[in-house]
Amino acid sequence: MTHKSQGTAARPKLDDEAFEAFMRARRPVSPIWTMSGLDGYLTALIIGPKFIDPLEWIPELTGSEALDMPMETTAHQAVQTIVAEYNRISASLAETPEDHRPRFSRIDDRTFDAMDWHVSFLMGTGFSQKQWRPVIRGHAITGDIIAPIRKLSEATGPATQSDAAAVAEALVKIRSYFMPKRAKQQF
Repeated sequence: MTHKSQGTAARPKLDDEAFEAFMRARRPVSPIWTMSGLDGYLTALIIGPKFIDPLEWIPELTGSEALDMPMETTAHQAVQTIVAEYNRISASLAETPEDHRPRFSRIDDRTFDAMDWHVSFLMGTGFSQKQWRPVIRGHAITGDIIAPIRKLSEATGPATQSDAAAVAEALVKIRSYFMPKRAKQQF
């Protein structure tokens, strides 16, 4: 996702609290407000059936003007936060899928609020709804690999470490299912 013109120097980004404050204050309102939500949204884009150009979805989150702002602005740093998270999730799923975990909002040491992650993940599937359909609805080939993610919406209590592990396993399976389609994609 990084551009060659950016060089190798790390670009300034926002910490979690500053990013969430920026997203909540943005007008028009961004569909993503939390780091957990950002993780879910980006995960759907990363593992989905096709590459979605960041110029299509970053403006939805930060506003189109943020892409052209100077490096010292909060808007530019918010974009860099998104890019860094995209790269982190992508690398985790590609290099150490067995260790990957979704970034649910922490309630305490043992439980999580997965609502933002879940809703944002589903929003991320909206860029290629038709191609996501066999996974979302279940299919003879895919089975019900999305079941642990669906379970999040049906939960009456907080998510657990076990739920996070089951979702992570589903993400790896979904990524594997879509990878041949992504590899054939023409740019």
